[in-house]
Amino acid sequence: MRILKYILLLLLLISVGFFVFVATQKEDYKIVRSKEIKIPQDVVFTFVTDSTSSQDWSPWKSDEAYFKNIKIISNDSIKQNITISEIKNESLMYFQKTKQGVLITWEMKGSLDFNLKLLSVLKGGVENVLGKKLEEGLENIDTFLVKELKNYNIKINGLVTKNITNYIQQIDTCSTADFQKVSKSMLQNMMSFVEKNDIEILGLPFITYERISTNDKEIIFAMCVPVEEEILTTSGSEISGGHFDKFLAVKATLTGDYSYRKEAWNKARNYVRKNKLVEDSFNGKFIEVYKVSLPKERRPSKWVTELYVPVKKKVFAPKPKTEATEEEATTSVENTITNPTK
Repeated sequence: MRILKYILLLLLLISVGFFVFVATQKEDYKIVRSKEIKIPQDVVFTFVTDSTSSQDWSPWKSDEAYFKNIKIISNDSIKQNITISEIKNESLMYFQKTKQGVLITWEMKGSLDFNLKLLSVLKGGVENVLGKKLEEGLENIDTFLVKELKNYNIKINGLVTKNITNYIQQIDTCSTADFQKVSKSMLQNMMSFVEKNDIEILGLPFITYERISTNDKEIIFAMCVPVEEEILTTSGSEISGGHFDKFLAVKATLTGDYSYRKEAWNKARNYVRKNKLVEDSFNGKFIEVYKVSLPKERRPSKWVTELYVPVKKKVFAPKPKTEATEEEATTSVENTITNPTK
């Protein structure tokens, strides 16, 4: 019995000593990991800096870690605070362009609580704990982007008729690089306006463009939400009413990430030229309809965007009078579309 007491006392002393050892471990840490991702730098940067995308690549569970952007330098770096189990950590990511994509260098520093100190001692150091987490996060970014962003399809649906539509809109101008981020923020603003003013919407949100050009460094566009009746807003309001009449258009459907929008527009306009049609921005509008998108669908490979290029109807001149009947000679034939879809 006495021997058992000595053994228990010895185990107690060892346990106390071990916990004292753990508690006196160095609190401050700094971990750095790097990985090359073979996706264009601007695409990777936009994805990582989107505050809602962290749940798609974070190595921590969504209820365990909270990401807050502190400072963003376009296509260069992002500084964040990452709170993990109520402990705040400083995170800094650098994005360096490479021949095949971008090199991400992820640096994280902060203070270890007792649980992390204990885990670090048991696993041979903080490098084997948090270092593994950074590696996992970088691998998640690579996996998500390569799998999701490279999987896309563009289909030319042909000629369709866009029906009369009333809508409310917010007009803005931004750089091509910032378009996705700005348009997303505007859509959230529009939906908040709709909810606040109890406005009934009649369809999916869409964007109209002043013009479409692959050489433009800036984009002038309007984020729109379709409504039943034309709405008048007060002077100076960032939200205004809009309307377009029925027009003929070439439709294309992009299934996949928005980074392929330019390719989809190019294919739709090539179809216009190949079929000897004429674009008609006077009577119609360049439109993108977000049929499947955030927040309902997080996977870019499942996003569906419909694009419309407005075109003129072809009108043929009357045939010259011959031996044909008067009715045939004076008939004007329009190039019409059989059963156009909306």
